Amino acid sequence: MTGREKWVVAILAAGVFAILLGIFIMATRTRIPVSHIYVNAQGAHLLAQAGEGATAAADWPGAFRANPQAADAAFWPTATLDFGGGHSVIVPRRDVLLWVYRG
Repeated sequence: MTGREKWVVAILAAGVFAILLGIFIMATRTRIPVSHIYVNAQGAHLLAQAGEGATAAADWPGAFRANPQAADAAFWPTATLDFGGGHSVIVPRRDVLLWVYRG
């Protein structure tokens, strides 16, 4: 390979890397709209401590239903749930039983 070919390959590789890095950064910062979630007793306790109530789910014994407006992407072991008024609560993902997304 000539010097010019190496330069072109390096520029193309850097461009692909920059695009993939941009996609990853956007995916980690994106908020996903949520209709409601079902959490276990530990998750309901965490939500109650934060001032966001979770009601007992009539259709799922032992589960509790909460209504956040949005959540972060599923890349981390914890879920940041955004409720009304800009209030956020961090809950371990193992405490979330079911996600129901909008749309």
